[in-house]
Amino acid sequence: AIATYYSAVQRLTTLKGLVLVNGLSHVDSHYASVFHDCRNVFECSPESRPDLPIYFYARFLFSPGYLSKTSSSLALNIYTAVHNPITLRGRKRLCQGVLNHVDTRPLLKDIASPIISVHGENATLVRAFHASEYIKGRTSCPTIAQALKGGNRTAVVLMKGGHELFQERKERVALLLEQIVTGYHDKNRLPPENSTENSIVALAAVTQIVSE
Repeated sequence: AIATYYSAVQRLTTLKGLVLVNGLSHVDSHYASVFHDCRNVFECSPESRPDLPIYFYARFLFSPGYLSKTSSSLALNIYTAVHNPITLRGRKRLCQGVLNHVDTRPLLKDIASPIISVHGENATLVRAFHASEYIKGRTSCPTIAQALKGGNRTAVVLMKGGHELFQERKERVALLLEQIVTGYHDKNRLPPENSTENSIVALAAVTQIVSE
């Protein structure tokens, strides 16, 4: 959200493009209710139990499919492997900041660079319908290669998983980012847009690439 706002307002001509993972376009009612609940729980949590806020917040991070293969305790151990020194007061202030989020939907059409919007199909924090907001007022592309031709274009990539795709789909997300950064899709662009071969998916690791 910060990246989209900055890109739209600054109108950077040197910007190659944006890669958003579970990008938030605006605070919808579901997202607001989640963070109102989080703030209420954090208010009631004692300083001596820093684990309680994490346990509550984590319920919105992972998909049922991931938790069916990985226990909740293991998922949390992986998620918290790197120590986060944030205080309880800091968590409450972050919740308030989230609720004050700027609605970026009117600005998205002004971003003159490609957007690759990656979203977890089973995300329960920032739900998948937010991905469609990055298409409105822009040219929707069925593939990453077409989107990276430049200009006001968007490609939506849906992956099986929840909000924390960097944990659930670590290898696939890493591969996607590596290929974008190293110019894989620039070198392997698909035929012209009116070609029937455009249904080919350039990235085998991606579960599904769709446009709405």
